[in-house]
Amino acid sequence: MCSPYRRCCDRGGEGDAVGEDGIQTVGDQTVLHIDFESGKMEGMGGAGGLVEMSEMEISGGVYTGQWKGKLRHGQGRFATEGGGIYEGQWQGDLAHGAGKYVYKDGTYYDGEWRRGEQTGRAVQCWEDGCSYEGQFINGKKHGAGEFKSKGCELVYKGQFHEDEMHGKGEYHFNDSRVYNGSWQAGHMHGDGTMNWPDGSLYVGGFRQDLRDGEGNFTWPDGRVYRGQWANGKADGLGTMVDAFGMGKTTCVWKNGVAA
Repeated sequence: MCSPYRRCCDRGGEGDAVGEDGIQTVGDQTVLHIDFESGKMEGMGGAGGLVEMSEMEISGGVYTGQWKGKLRHGQGRFATEGGGIYEGQWQGDLAHGAGKYVYKDGTYYDGEWRRGEQTGRAVQCWEDGCSYEGQFINGKKHGAGEFKSKGCELVYKGQFHEDEMHGKGEYHFNDSRVYNGSWQAGHMHGDGTMNWPDGSLYVGGFRQDLRDGEGNFTWPDGRVYRGQWANGKADGLGTMVDAFGMGKTTCVWKNGVAA
């Protein structure tokens, strides 16, 4: 007979003892007991001791789905008090496996979870239309991934480290410049190539987003500067080659000006 505090009926037969963990075997089925006043479970479950439960208020929100013992386990949906909703797989009372979490503002994470953390491959979309698809570790972009703008245009494709561009990657700027090369802590840093829409090209070193070290710059008309750079400008020993590749001038440069 069902009580007001139970969503499932105790169908245990005489002589079928209930263990300390609340699990009772009846034939080839597992009975899981819940008493919502005491926190114990009661219900009929299938293989693996999983029990399907309808909406139930628990600490932090409302859960609908499967249980194993006193823990959320299997498929389930959890609506938090803060307005977020997780729907997907659970293991040991933690989101684990494939699942989708939708935040109150509409931002969502849809992909892999490990022990309650957003870890693995997933898609994250923000309320402004920007999106990221790739690897996560503990809720941060980490590994290979692609970040796209509101119009689904590719902004960055490459490696991330704890939410920052780090490693090798390609970045598309709003003014149509394209950088392909090394990144460090969210900055162009190391060897890279920058292409401008007018045909200009720089190949060489970067430091904190500026041309630095050895590098070659080619203008649309064919002129080329080969040499040293500092703070984004020709600085140090360098050679200027004319558009025909005939005339060459080698001198010391300072802050973009030939000395």
